[in-house]
Amino acid sequence: MEAAAHSHEPVPSRWPIITAFGAGLIPVGLVSSAHGWKQGLGVLLLGLAITVYGASRWWAELLRDRFFGRDAVDAEKRLRTAMALFIASEAAIFASFFAALIYARYHAPAWPPAGMPHFELLVPAVNTFILLFSSVTLHLGHSALERDRRDGVIASILMTISLGAIFLCGQAYEYGFLNGSAFNIKSGIFGTTFFMLTGFHGLHVLLGLIFLNVVYGAVLRGQITPQQHFPFRAASWYWHFVDVVWLFVFTIVYIL
Repeated sequence: MEAAAHSHEPVPSRWPIITAFGAGLIPVGLVSSAHGWKQGLGVLLLGLAITVYGASRWWAELLRDRFFGRDAVDAEKRLRTAMALFIASEAAIFASFFAALIYARYHAPAWPPAGMPHFELLVPAVNTFILLFSSVTLHLGHSALERDRRDGVIASILMTISLGAIFLCGQAYEYGFLNGSAFNIKSGIFGTTFFMLTGFHGLHVLLGLIFLNVVYGAVLRGQITPQQHFPFRAASWYWHFVDVVWLFVFTIVYIL
């Protein structure tokens, strides 16, 4: 009875449902826009905004409820496994995108198909360097955390967030340049696989930035310590995963 009295029950939350609703609007808006519905882009942007806001509130609530409650040690063990399974599921989704791209390339008479643009490597190459360097800055932050250097952790997270934002700006610039060449998601299997794969990865970079911002707030509040820092580690796992996926994207989409 005493053990039960000290158990920490999770607080019911509406944010997972809101986040799932927003995430569901993204493909609806994307498909609608691809089929010529003018409001499709608005639905996509609305879904993206709801997803970003809902995820940030959900993760912040999760940190307060699960990581910093009375059962923080038990919660870390459970969520370590949950985070590993989540990343594995994300890897499976990306694997399906890569499989679709490789299948299309294998059966196409020529790749890129006639009339499709050949990609310039400068912007994606610079983006690759930026994203890899962001993994280095985040790793330095983890080293600073182990030495209990709070200022180093804060500087590391802010630098990583800045580099991730620059990456997204570079991707937006590339999209604008390609759209100026009349190349978009409706440009056959070539355009669909390119924009779905790179766009889905860009969405993951955005979610990673939200995760890092939530952890940054926890660091400022003194909730991340050398003894209890799994939220920082989970954000690092996710960010490094996103970086590794981009290496596959850059190699398969742009170089090969």
